[in-house]
Amino acid sequence: MEVQVLSKSLDTIETELLVLTVFEDQLDKLDYCKVIDEKLGGKLSRIIESGEVKGKYREFTLLHTENIGASRILIMGLGKSKDFSLDRIRSIAANSSRYARRINIREMAIHDFIDFDAATPDIGEAIVEGILLGMYRFNKYKSTKKDADNAQKLNTLKIASSSEDRVAELQEGANKGKNLAESANFARDLVNEPGNKMTPAIFADEAVKVAETLENVSIKVLEKADIEAEGMGSFLAVSLGSDLPPKMVVMEYKGNPGGKTIGIVGKGVTFDSGGYDLKPSSGMLRMYGDMGGAAATLAAFKAIAQQKLPVNVVIVTPLTENLVNGKAFKPSDILTSMSGKTIEVLNTDAEGRLILCDAMTYIQKYHNPDVLVDIATLTGAAIIALGRTVSATLTNDDELYQRLYDAGEYSGERVWRLPLYDEFRSQLVSDVADIENVGGRSAGTITAAMFLKDFVDEDRPWIHIDIAGTSMMEEEIARYVKNPYLPKEGGTGTGTRLLYHFVESFTEDH
Repeated sequence: MEVQVLSKSLDTIETELLVLTVFEDQLDKLDYCKVIDEKLGGKLSRIIESGEVKGKYREFTLLHTENIGASRILIMGLGKSKDFSLDRIRSIAANSSRYARRINIREMAIHDFIDFDAATPDIGEAIVEGILLGMYRFNKYKSTKKDADNAQKLNTLKIASSSEDRVAELQEGANKGKNLAESANFARDLVNEPGNKMTPAIFADEAVKVAETLENVSIKVLEKADIEAEGMGSFLAVSLGSDLPPKMVVMEYKGNPGGKTIGIVGKGVTFDSGGYDLKPSSGMLRMYGDMGGAAATLAAFKAIAQQKLPVNVVIVTPLTENLVNGKAFKPSDILTSMSGKTIEVLNTDAEGRLILCDAMTYIQKYHNPDVLVDIATLTGAAIIALGRTVSATLTNDDELYQRLYDAGEYSGERVWRLPLYDEFRSQLVSDVADIENVGGRSAGTITAAMFLKDFVDEDRPWIHIDIAGTSMMEEEIARYVKNPYLPKEGGTGTGTRLLYHFVESFTEDH
């Protein structure tokens, strides 16, 4: 989609659809579109006075027009002014683009929200994010292309700047929003690919393609023999049930040589049957999405390098299937991890932590990051605790949590902290090994993080993000979530923009 920022009055913008917004409690304050109202003979004022337009959040009214540049006006309600946020802009933009697509609009314009309490670049970013995220569809395997064609109808966005002074900042924000939204949609594409189309090898190939398009980036793909040579017995055990060999992608971005390095590890189980602790058929249906952490990690890395952030980032994505055959690891097996610690397997369906612990050991040994992050679709308990709109996070560093929390509030990919009290470690004590891989039904998200904490070097700042509840959307859930820039079904791309803004917080000019 082409994005243009134009310093023109709203009445002169030539477009098929012009989006205007109103607050529910400020229907009499429409100075920014006063000229349009005059040219329409007071039509806007009349429909507001009649009560047809109430300004309620996501309410919309369509007007066909004459005497101005726009063929139609779409009036979108913003709700109460006290509830205004960047996420409201994102949501309104998403709703507008979906409506525009429904009526086959190819070009849309929107005002620049000059009267709203938000930084100009942030406004441009939120507008474009909302539109591109809201229009996303995964139609790759549809035999009829009608839906896919319609998804391409809206191909031009015009942002009407109220002054020449705002054009550069709006364009800067719009370009950044385009980068972030396209990266998040890339993560959605990866997650939405079924298990036969997104294997460890295919994911690794996608990572290589990404690396080839970026500057200051290097990539290495560890094969099974390399993983064995590193002594990653925990990671390898998970892969034994599959005929497809595991892979581990390691990518580095050098945006600030000599500066801090942020290390990110993303779980990449490309299909999870549960292993010998087999999932029920209903629980296995969408488990091709169990690589959502790896997808978000790769997509965030892509966005960071494309934006040329002055920071260093290294990512590691361990990739495998968790299936069942005669070689598959079993309950009660004892594994030796890369760190040398032994693990008693109580449940083969708690495999994510088993591949993450070796990947975390690897990134610390060879890259020594100043900050370590892991992100994973790890526990169903996170869904029970926080539902489908907030990701769980646990950390050994208060400052890291504040950075991640702020990134979540800004991006709309919100997080909430759970405790890491030492008492929870007692649930993982094994009689025959150094640690058990599960700690029982109580505090499942916390004990999973406690397991990973055992593999974090002492005094290294570390934060864990559990996106089990937020990485995928299902239609019955979408009914109550009602977020217009999230898809009704499939991968959400959650973690991509969250990680980007978290990493951005470490740049000197942030």
